[in-house]
Amino acid sequence: MENRNKKEISLVENIQQQILDYVTKDGYRANMALPKENELSELLGVSRVVVREALSSLRALGFLETKKKKGSVMVSPEPFDLFKMIIRSGTLSENTVSDLYELRLMLEVGLADFLFDRKTDEDMLQLMRIIEEEESCEDAYKLTELDIEFHSKLYNIANSSALSSFQSLLGKIFTIYPYKGKKERLPEIITHRSLYHILETGNPDSFRSAMRLHLTYQFENKEKYLNEYYNKMLR
Repeated sequence: MENRNKKEISLVENIQQQILDYVTKDGYRANMALPKENELSELLGVSRVVVREALSSLRALGFLETKKKKGSVMVSPEPFDLFKMIIRSGTLSENTVSDLYELRLMLEVGLADFLFDRKTDEDMLQLMRIIEEEESCEDAYKLTELDIEFHSKLYNIANSSALSSFQSLLGKIFTIYPYKGKKERLPEIITHRSLYHILETGNPDSFRSAMRLHLTYQFENKEKYLNEYYNKMLR
């Protein structure tokens, strides 16, 4: 029974790819209707049940939408919308969460060239507003939100709304509150204000080095952060 299920899953996945290949080869564009289920069944040489399951999976992945009078139509998938759903489901394995934690750190160290190429005066004003609010804040929860906002703004400056959304999601995943208030903040080698000044007057290489130092605590305490995250999820 288990082997048969695996074969059926493999067949459905194969048909998904064949449908996408067919669509690409045939020059389909967004909002164009796909052939009917029976037509795809005959074309691909499989049952309508398999075609229906493949279409359902493609719909769940964001490749298809069902529209009145048109049936299934191709749409441009929004991968981060699916990613949001996966993250919010609470079903991620420990290995996946660990990989996401590392990915966030990699991305933030690697933003420098895009930041210097695309920053504007308005962007810098918004960063300074966040920093000033952060420096006068005494509430630990608000401080965490401001930290997420600062880093999300950097992704936004890099002109990637998708990555900005991604960082915001990851920031909320790894929200840990190891301090009680302003006087008990975690020690930072490089503060947000320091990053701001380097972004204002420095260069990409100096910003990369500064960001790596800024994230030192996250690098060195990865296991602690992840353990606290897992414990929080189990409550």
